[in-house]
Amino acid sequence: MRHGKSHKQSTIKKENEKMKKINKTLLKKNPYAKQLTLYVVDKTPLEVFESTPSAIAKAIRGLNNKQLQKSLKKGKWSIAQILAHLTDGEIVLSYRFRKVISEPGSKIEFYDQNKWSKNLHYEKADCKKKLALFTAIRKENVELLNSLSSKEWKRYGIHSERGKETIEKMVLLYAGHDMNHLKQIESIRRMFQQ
Repeated sequence: MRHGKSHKQSTIKKENEKMKKINKTLLKKNPYAKQLTLYVVDKTPLEVFESTPSAIAKAIRGLNNKQLQKSLKKGKWSIAQILAHLTDGEIVLSYRFRKVISEPGSKIEFYDQNKWSKNLHYEKADCKKKLALFTAIRKENVELLNSLSSKEWKRYGIHSERGKETIEKMVLLYAGHDMNHLKQIESIRRMFQQ
């Protein structure tokens, strides 16, 4: 049985026990990474990972372009900027998965999300196109993850800031990252419903 199928069938309690072990290490090294893992509580990380595109589509449904470009306050990202960030993050993650699976122990480079946002003009992002691209790449990544054996989920790379990261840990962090940004999108949406 492939890891993806057995991973889906595992209980949330079992997944949360794994996360507690990962969190102990993360707390010492990276409080932000630990915070991300705390967002993943009601589902397994892979379930969150799989459901994010449809959750985002639902959260932005009915918003016009002006609303998608508006942020909660000056200096914070708009929904368009968040979507551009998630899409670029998914492109980076897609490469990282493939690098680590194919070349275990590889270096995982850090990228500066603020420089990417500024220099890649996230403020001009077309949300419909970004969501379509994010959804397509995420679907491909989920298919890859579902094809992995339990042993392959343990393959790791060395992140330039966070140290050793297995595929399993990457999925956990990105699931938390997804939930964090989904909460931001929902907060912005609520601003328009008041």
